[in-house]
Amino acid sequence: MYHAAQSLRRRLAGVALIIGLALALAASFSARGSAATGLSCSFATRSVGVISLRSFEHRIKPARAAFFRKHRQARPRRRFLAAQRARLARLKRAVARCSGSPNALADANPNPPPPCSPSLYSAPFTDNNEGNTNSSLPLRPVSRISAVMLFVDFQDLHASESASRLYNDMVPSARAWYTEVSYGHVDLQVAPVLHWYRLPHNVGDYSLGNLTFEAQRNFIRDAVAAADPEIDFSPYQVVYVVAAKGSPLQRSPAFHTYAGDGVTADGNELRYGATFGEDIRGDATYASHVLAHETGHVLGLPDLYDVPNPAYWTLFRFAGGWDMMSWNDPGGHFFAWEKWKLGWLEPSQLTCLNGPGEVAARITPLERAGGLKAIVIPTGISSAYVVEARRRIGQDARLCESGVLVYSVDSTVRTGYGPIHVRAARRDHAGDLFDRCGPLYNAPFDSAKGEVSHFEDAAAGVSVQVLSSGPAGYLVRATRTSFVPQGVPPDAPQGGPGNEQSFDPPQESFLATSFPFGVGWDLNPDLLG
Repeated sequence: MYHAAQSLRRRLAGVALIIGLALALAASFSARGSAATGLSCSFATRSVGVISLRSFEHRIKPARAAFFRKHRQARPRRRFLAAQRARLARLKRAVARCSGSPNALADANPNPPPPCSPSLYSAPFTDNNEGNTNSSLPLRPVSRISAVMLFVDFQDLHASESASRLYNDMVPSARAWYTEVSYGHVDLQVAPVLHWYRLPHNVGDYSLGNLTFEAQRNFIRDAVAAADPEIDFSPYQVVYVVAAKGSPLQRSPAFHTYAGDGVTADGNELRYGATFGEDIRGDATYASHVLAHETGHVLGLPDLYDVPNPAYWTLFRFAGGWDMMSWNDPGGHFFAWEKWKLGWLEPSQLTCLNGPGEVAARITPLERAGGLKAIVIPTGISSAYVVEARRRIGQDARLCESGVLVYSVDSTVRTGYGPIHVRAARRDHAGDLFDRCGPLYNAPFDSAKGEVSHFEDAAAGVSVQVLSSGPAGYLVRATRTSFVPQGVPPDAPQGGPGNEQSFDPPQESFLATSFPFGVGWDLNPDLLG
């Protein structure tokens, strides 16, 4: 009697869970009737069927292993396997009936998914992260970035290089990179001042080898003051300063600060820029990538490499060469999430799984303008999974693989500590490919023979399946079985201009040179199994 009551309670709980799923799905998604979609039942009912199927599929192997441990005889094992197969077939038929197609789970022509505008919460004065709710520090998205580039030497270190050559190494390619990566939304205009200004102090007086925020600001202030008699700084948003060859400035850090802490000239506060050192010498392609990377910080993007662990094997373990804010040698596009954060993608180019269910969609390569670019699956108010497609074309031509990338985003993680983690389809192997292509070169998923097509994070209730690929992109199915809190808390402070609540900025000071590639400062088991 006790066991029967327990079983009944479990089944009732399971029924309640299914009803809850249906209600949540109805609230989470727009109502779509059978006349509009061609389905033979409601979207919520179909999604509950999909969840039941996915949950059962996930439990097949563990349940089988547990049963086999307790039952050694062949006959009960055969019965158990037959029951599992029958249950699986019933669940698949139910989903197919609800979808109006026997091949609904692998439909080659899915309906266009609904657009969405995902948001990841970031607290005030934590702007240099992957959140998109606070923008008081970075340069706000604009169609034109107006910058000026100054070349400076010192009382005891005179320049011997051509300023014109350094400018041409960096600027034209970086400008072309931003034009492609932003789909024409951003024009990086850098006014050249192709001669050297002498600063009033010796190179050692600027502490370029141990560059704090104050030292960098003083360096920029002296550079601006030296050029001010000849240059009107009022039209510029960004100032880039190139130090003469031989200075202690090995890496090139970005500069951005809050209003009131910048450098003022001609009535204009210069809050954004970068100081360029020895890493721009030698290779023109890499020099342009340094400029693109540091400008990414100006726009509010964090470092995606592992700052505390600078060894080659660990430095790029979070994102490899898949984003300019990680290993910038390949010159890869920004991730789709970052393009959304910067305003370069429209809501119609994203679709979201904001509640339990699934979506099948054709994702077009990130390198091409137009089309669906990503599936976003929130896993909390500040975290999500993102699915996007990459091809070795355009500015991504130096990548070593093509396919579907799956990565997690967490806006609570600060710059240089892994705010984005690419989830690799395969492990890296030492050798020429690893040396040439870097960590995570094997990350993409694909449906081709010999490739890994399935990703799953059971703890998050998220799975991704690449169903097919073609010239237009990749057909991907994403499934979610979890409920999580989403959206910005209604009482959460947003920061930025106009916020009446006062917050102290972070007190921890960083050395710019400690960041080797530059940085801005800153379901019921009985029912479903």
